[in-house]
Amino acid sequence: MVERSRKHLLNLSYMFIFIFILLGSSYILIPKFGKTIENSIINDAVLPGISKPLNNLRNAILFKASGQDIKYIFQSPSSRREIEKMFSLFLTPDVKYAYILYKDKDGKLRYLLDISLEDRARFWQKFDITNPEWYKVFENKKDLIIKQEKIDFLWITYIKPIIQQREVKGLIVLDFSIDKLREIKSVVKKIQNALLIGISFVLVSFIVSIYQFFRYEKKLKKMYYDPLTGAYNRLFLYENSDLFKFYPFTVFVIDIDHFKKINDTYGHEIGDFVLKELTRRINNCIRDNDILIRYGGEEFLLLVRANPIQPEYKKNILNLAKRIKNEIEFYPFNIENIKLKVTVSIGINFYEHEKSIEEAIKHADIALYSAKQKGRNRIEIYNVSLKINEENINVVKEAVEEGRIICHYQPIIDLKTITAIKFESLVRIITKDGEFLYPNEFIPPIKRTYVYVDITKKIIEFNKRVLQTYKDAELSINLSAMDIYNEDIIKLFAEIFERDEASRLTVEILESEEIENYEVFKNQLSKLQFIGCKIAIDDFGTGYSNFSHIIELNPDYLKIDGSLIQKIDVDHKAHSIVKAIKHFADDLNIKVVAEYVNNRDILEKVLESGIRYGQGYYLQPPIPPEDIPKFL
Repeated sequence: MVERSRKHLLNLSYMFIFIFILLGSSYILIPKFGKTIENSIINDAVLPGISKPLNNLRNAILFKASGQDIKYIFQSPSSRREIEKMFSLFLTPDVKYAYILYKDKDGKLRYLLDISLEDRARFWQKFDITNPEWYKVFENKKDLIIKQEKIDFLWITYIKPIIQQREVKGLIVLDFSIDKLREIKSVVKKIQNALLIGISFVLVSFIVSIYQFFRYEKKLKKMYYDPLTGAYNRLFLYENSDLFKFYPFTVFVIDIDHFKKINDTYGHEIGDFVLKELTRRINNCIRDNDILIRYGGEEFLLLVRANPIQPEYKKNILNLAKRIKNEIEFYPFNIENIKLKVTVSIGINFYEHEKSIEEAIKHADIALYSAKQKGRNRIEIYNVSLKINEENINVVKEAVEEGRIICHYQPIIDLKTITAIKFESLVRIITKDGEFLYPNEFIPPIKRTYVYVDITKKIIEFNKRVLQTYKDAELSINLSAMDIYNEDIIKLFAEIFERDEASRLTVEILESEEIENYEVFKNQLSKLQFIGCKIAIDDFGTGYSNFSHIIELNPDYLKIDGSLIQKIDVDHKAHSIVKAIKHFADDLNIKVVAEYVNNRDILEKVLESGIRYGQGYYLQPPIPPEDIPKFL
């Protein structure tokens, strides 16, 4: 097999070597010729005409500043008009944008003046740097030319620094768009594309042969195998992903349930045995042309080569999944007089012609998380119902994986003593740009997905750390009915919170309309109450139509829905409902909290209703956890 491959490679090499050199050399030289023309235009036609006038403009700005920070002269309308008049001389058909920027005390760039013929920015509007080349001007303090390779309507950006006290305080910027250069680039691109088509057509069989040859060689060197299990590794997947599109593969993602507990209880040697034995059992269920990959620690990827147009295709795939699941579940893993019952969760994505292998794996992974969320030890198939705004899901998933889930805390105030009695935990995502995403921006798309459970767990763990850090603080945490029904969430509370910590934690129940079985729900709540947690009913007054159910839940707090509190100062009916709720709660010895106390008029009506506890921006906006001691 190896010898045949080598002979084939050698014969093709002799046949195509001349064409390689000819077409390859032409393809390389054509762009270089275009670059030469481009550089000539920049150096001989553009720069000589603008460099000196821009120096004069910069000197004029510095002269007007007279030692002051340059931003102050742009705050004067007369100075701005005078500078704009001088700057407007640079507006030619070749200049797309012309503007002056200022570096503020936070290091952000802001517009001082924009005379562009279109899309003008406002004074002090933030300017976002999208090309890291810009930072060179602050380091070198010299004129900078940036070729805008990725912006179709721009050619180059010419930047001249304005320096005060040896520091770059501002930038004079001209963005050029030259039609002649675009014509040259267009011609060069067409020639390149023609050559590329020729190269692709002539060399396709040769490239495939080379690829197959080196792939085979690498297999012989065992570069593609996981040393523990003998299954393929991720390197095999990455280096062969392009080939998978030539074959109809159905994707399984298989995950060992509670594998961490096996390692923690019995040690890593037993864990390694489980991985090896599981690999052996899966291999016994599949054919030689199916591909098993160890995808993560306890996660395996199975690519099943099956013809999707066969009548029994989906039935056969499901039978294979059941066979693998049963082979693992029904036969204990025996080692050193230990019998381990091991189960797996399996997510499946059926073959679709237009879907890449990366998409297929992602969809199988979504199905896997659905299986785990529904209790594990089951098979789930990806379908449209699981496809809920995957882009937003991935943003949240990345934030969870990278530890960018945090909480801020809004104090709940005792309106008589004006002191904070507890702090409500409000989740935030820190974006990769350092900005905050708020719950209304990311919670709705992830509802009923595996990511929602993951982020809930991160919130619980975050609050655990805050309670450990601030021993006198009491916190409240929001959970949906779906969270309360989830046994893994309840177990997490019991596992991580000490009795003292749980006694300082209130669980606020959201989304009452999702409570389908009050008996089961009440039983789940009792588990939280048993470890010491208090219970609050959130958004009371809208979703809870059956008051008898509320009595059965035995809450410590009722938080009146914000839609009522926000209108309490202008709507007599809202005020009456709030007073009725207060009277109802008093009879049951339940404390009442008014949410959304956002102005003084609302606060006065809340006090008039006899409500002692309040929360809202008028009383105190949310704070980072490190500010909690200021309110204790």
